Amino acid sequence: MRRLSTTTLLTLTLLAPLGCTDDATNDDDVGDTGSETATESTTDSSTTDPTDSSTTDPTDSSTTDTNTTDPTDTGTTETTSDTTGSETGGMPFCGDGNVDADLGEECDDGNGIDTDACTINCTNAVCGDGIVQEGVEACDGGEGCSANCTLESCGDGMVQGMEECDDGNMDDGDACTNVCLSAFCGDLIVQVGVEECDDGNAVDGDECTTTCANAFCGDGILQDGVDECDDGNAVDGDECTNMCTNAFCGDGVIQDGVEECDDANMSDDDDCIGMCVAATCGDGLVNVGVEDCDDANMVDNDACSNACVASQCGDGIKTLDEECDDANANAGDGCSDVCAWERRRVFTTSTKHTGNLGGLAGADAICNMRAQAAGLPGTFMAWVSTNQGSPSTRFVQSAVPYRMFNSGNNTFPLIANNWADLINGTISVAINRDEFGNLLTDAAFTCSGSPRPTWTGTNADGTANALTCNNFTSNSNVDSGRVGRSTIADANWSSCGMATCEKAAAIYCFQQ
Repeated sequence: MRRLSTTTLLTLTLLAPLGCTDDATNDDDVGDTGSETATESTTDSSTTDPTDSSTTDPTDSSTTDTNTTDPTDTGTTETTSDTTGSETGGMPFCGDGNVDADLGEECDDGNGIDTDACTINCTNAVCGDGIVQEGVEACDGGEGCSANCTLESCGDGMVQGMEECDDGNMDDGDACTNVCLSAFCGDLIVQVGVEECDDGNAVDGDECTTTCANAFCGDGILQDGVDECDDGNAVDGDECTNMCTNAFCGDGVIQDGVEECDDANMSDDDDCIGMCVAATCGDGLVNVGVEDCDDANMVDNDACSNACVASQCGDGIKTLDEECDDANANAGDGCSDVCAWERRRVFTTSTKHTGNLGGLAGADAICNMRAQAAGLPGTFMAWVSTNQGSPSTRFVQSAVPYRMFNSGNNTFPLIANNWADLINGTISVAINRDEFGNLLTDAAFTCSGSPRPTWTGTNADGTANALTCNNFTSNSNVDSGRVGRSTIADANWSSCGMATCEKAAAIYCFQQ
């Protein structure tokens, strides 16, 4: 049954007297339906309520019927200008199931559900309206909700919220990590192509440096427990080797300016001794296979020569335990096969000297210079005496003969058979030939008529005489010295007289 609107009821009430003559109070006349109806309409509380704004407000267009004063109205027919509410009998509203453009509705699905495609405000549901559309949106607004109404997540390609970056992938080794933070050295994630390692700490002495590079020997960083040193270079000859170990003697690496050699061992008998010094003859260490000996000196006449060869008879080097060494093992040539003299050479110098011979040392030097001039081997001493010594105290007391060389017939005339024979007062022949084997020349003075005197200061038995030209250091004519006679074989050969020290004479020289 159709429900009449308030406006229609009001119109019918106002028109009732014009269309009906029945007594309004005769409400038991069932045939008078028109007046009864009018009477029932006027008794409706909606028409008698003085506070009802729908009947008293002259400006309310919703209660004013445009046909209420029409004189042609019979009062039986309801007329109204309301067309939109003709089906419901009321005003349009959001939720009535009809889209009313005048009300600004975008949609009207006639339900009270706010989470479907049409909201309870009759607007189309959209991302950003603050309402989560079921089955369409995961969220709508607020923290953690993206601009397209999806829940924010790292890897969605959008930088949101607490994210520093979002590259839309879950690759943890690129510039944006899987927690959407920018990759950096020390984040414990190895950035591919950028970092070699990442141990998440700022310690520079472990396997991964603070620049996220693998530690290596030569990077200039001392790796704890691994490197002894790291000088950041590839020079192997400085204090820190290319293995990042401290250089030391014996490591096999020659340290520039410090070591001469380094053979990686501490052996002292090879080419490089334990102090990393090249082995040399004279260093006191025997280089096996190279040296026979090494006595740490440059003395050539001891048991080890200056060439670090063990001395032996016949090597041409007279050692302290050899009387001679003529570089051969032949006997009969003056030096035996056991390097002992087969004879001792004696000569009178070809040179003449005043009484200032330079003492014993000077006199010996004169003898050795003359022997060297003649190519004679061995060491020679002068037959002279001072208060420092005499032949009886200085000479080797020979067990072999003393001989002189005669260049005239290439013979070696015998002077004495041995030391005892030499000092018994006489000799076998006069010592009248010089270092070359030539006969002596005359001196400037004579002794017992002999024109060839010699300075001796020595008695025939080899002991010192009191006259020595002040120990053979004076050439004064007020000093005197004992002289011998080189042309005779009796005791006068050593002591025939005296002469003042300014005179020049030769001296006797004996091989030791």
